[in-house]
Amino acid sequence: MQTLQTRVEHYIDLLFYVPHTSSDIIEKIQCLAPVTCNTRTRTATGSDQAYQVYLAKRDFLGKKAFTDGLLFADTLLLDDLGGGRARQTEFDLKLPDRTCALILQDPSPLGSSETEETMFHAAILWARENKIPALGYELLPLDTRWTLAPSLPDGIITRHPESRDYLKKQLDHNNIWLIPPYEAAIFTSVATSFHVNGVKSCYHHRNQHKITADKTILYLPHNVAMVYEYQQLIKLLMPMGKKLHLMFSIGKDQIRGAHTHQQIIETVYHKELKHFTSFSFHDMNFPWEMMLADCVVACEAGFNTQIAEKEMPCIIYDPRMPVMGRGNKKK
Repeated sequence: MQTLQTRVEHYIDLLFYVPHTSSDIIEKIQCLAPVTCNTRTRTATGSDQAYQVYLAKRDFLGKKAFTDGLLFADTLLLDDLGGGRARQTEFDLKLPDRTCALILQDPSPLGSSETEETMFHAAILWARENKIPALGYELLPLDTRWTLAPSLPDGIITRHPESRDYLKKQLDHNNIWLIPPYEAAIFTSVATSFHVNGVKSCYHHRNQHKITADKTILYLPHNVAMVYEYQQLIKLLMPMGKKLHLMFSIGKDQIRGAHTHQQIIETVYHKELKHFTSFSFHDMNFPWEMMLADCVVACEAGFNTQIAEKEMPCIIYDPRMPVMGRGNKKK
């Protein structure tokens, strides 16, 4: 980012704002001369308020339903009546003089935190209130089935041709730009220590799980938001199960009820997993462990596939998305 700031300094002033809730990163980006900004959040919690929130959403959704008849509003029952909340976050930031635009990262459901998504929405509203364009940039892949977040900004800066082509078709507007590869490298999420850590983890896990040389190792970047989709993928792999070792990525925050991410995988897929020679679980915060695998197989583009396609075969199985192939990545 400092390189980008230097290159454009004769044409535009880039000011970097950090919400006070993320003040821990200020020290890490001192070279950018960041400025903190305050936010205000109003939250409605408690059973009575949660029920009122549910009723408001139900009335808004009306009788709209999925193709098999399930009402959209019915899918809210577990979340909202289980303690749901309504929250509004606002930026407490005075518009700097001669401001031309706001630039911010587009979140992705398979790689962004709730806080990032909340700040993204608040920033978009702030830009509209101040009558300036909001431009989103692609850090994690945007060629996914989820297009709500990319539809909110006035323009999108993409890193990959497939993201640009897909969003142009889905969003039906022209403010989508593809930046050259050497500029796209600025918005990378791969750390320089990735390969060193990967080599160490390969040696450790191959010995720990007793994976023999004749087995093909597949890394599955699992997400609890796609339990059904990964079950269909695993069923497709079952005929080759005796030749495969499956690596599942899991996260401590991906809990549903009283069940951990690992327990969900073991419980939901217990019949399918019996057909495989072996499988293991790996912390999603250590993505370098995927270097143990021969291939990454995912149900959607995300952080892991973005890393994998640089070095190793990467297959994305999603029948709802257009077929494409570029470099090491195939859909």
